[in-house]
Amino acid sequence: MYKTKSSLWICLLMSLIFLFGEVHVSAFLGITWGRSSAQTFVPSMVVDLLLQNGISDMRIFQPSLNVLDAFANTDIAITITLQPNYLANVKEQKHIDNFLYERVKSYVDKGVKFRYVYVGNEPFLKVTTSKKRVNADVHFLNMTRYALDSFNFQDIKVTTPHFTDCLINVTKPSEGDFREDIKEKMIEMIDYIDKTGGPFVLNIFPIYTVSRYGFDVEFSFFDNKSKFKIVDGNNIYKNVFTFLYDTLVSALTKAGYGQMEIVIGQIGWPTDGYMSASEENAERFYRGLFRYMAKKKGTPLRPNRDISMYVISLTDENTNSLEYGAYMRHWGIYKLDGKPKYKIDFTMQDRETKPTAARGIVKMPKRWCVFDGKTDHNKTLVVQDYEYACDDSDCSAFGAGASCDNLSFVQQVSYAYNMRYQMENQNQQKCNLIGAMLTIVNPSTPNCDFPIEILTAEFVDGGSLLTKRF
Repeated sequence: MYKTKSSLWICLLMSLIFLFGEVHVSAFLGITWGRSSAQTFVPSMVVDLLLQNGISDMRIFQPSLNVLDAFANTDIAITITLQPNYLANVKEQKHIDNFLYERVKSYVDKGVKFRYVYVGNEPFLKVTTSKKRVNADVHFLNMTRYALDSFNFQDIKVTTPHFTDCLINVTKPSEGDFREDIKEKMIEMIDYIDKTGGPFVLNIFPIYTVSRYGFDVEFSFFDNKSKFKIVDGNNIYKNVFTFLYDTLVSALTKAGYGQMEIVIGQIGWPTDGYMSASEENAERFYRGLFRYMAKKKGTPLRPNRDISMYVISLTDENTNSLEYGAYMRHWGIYKLDGKPKYKIDFTMQDRETKPTAARGIVKMPKRWCVFDGKTDHNKTLVVQDYEYACDDSDCSAFGAGASCDNLSFVQQVSYAYNMRYQMENQNQQKCNLIGAMLTIVNPSTPNCDFPIEILTAEFVDGGSLLTKRF
């Protein structure tokens, strides 16, 4: 009787595959959490935010043990990354085995749920491919798959995320293909990931793409208010997401993997550091994206699809890499003080509501380190200290079109001095630059916030090999 029922289910499944090409599991909406910041949230606080906002998945860049502990028995699926600087020190299989035993096997036993293990990160990124750093390849993918299989974790998939510049520049999606300089290695990776059941993971930064292609910025948004669109045969593209998604579909099809699952590894809109980067535009972007995804319309080349994705990011990261631009430090849906920046509904029910605020945040005292503005200081030396303070902290809000791009010289120096002071936990020794003084008068302007940081709640650990994203 059991065999008969099993046979009937198999026949039904095969019929579905014959009719529809493939069977798709339900999609998920997750969020990334990078901790490249002077002050970070406590992991238990992050778990609370995910549960309160109905977020089922999270990508963690640094899988510290105390972070993994917080996800035990939460039913939140997490994705971890074997970073390039970790892979550079992997010489034999036992290194991967030991790492995954400590960071995956031990935590599955504690009730932590894992979805993917990313091996490397954006290995074909143009700004780093010339540096010949160790990153993902089939060798590391195979070692990771072998280790997971040895623990009987076939349901945890192995893959590698890629940035959109792995694709050639095109005028329409049907022209999509992988760059010639990486094509051979890319197809080798795709073949392995596809055969072992993993998805192709694509990171999309719409604000970057419209600049790279010279598109109207309105093309970034699903409620595109311009007349700009791209016509590709019978298909019309009115937003950059569907344009890029189908460009990848075309590239995969030409490589022989036209039905490979695609997961969006990162997508979002920054709130500062660049023209059009604002809280208002971020809210608008997510509202349009979530409305579109809730309809499960898919794209012209893959219609009626439910697409899985991770939005970027839970919080700002004031020490993050600036490889793409100053806006890289301003992806956060939450400010570093735990307050949400704008309305966003992770349930995709289009509710006009802000997500819940983080609980347990403690701000430092209301003190700022500023420049006294006296004219008798040696200006050359002041400029040197200003530049030093920026290099030692975060002045990404000074970019063209950013929130603090209209400050006077005195205000700019004050901002830099204060950022260094705050990011060092208000250490008075850090307010020792030329003309620096402490004040309890808030120097913020209507457009430019001079922040007070939170008390450092956690040290980003995980070992020297895992403390950097790239």
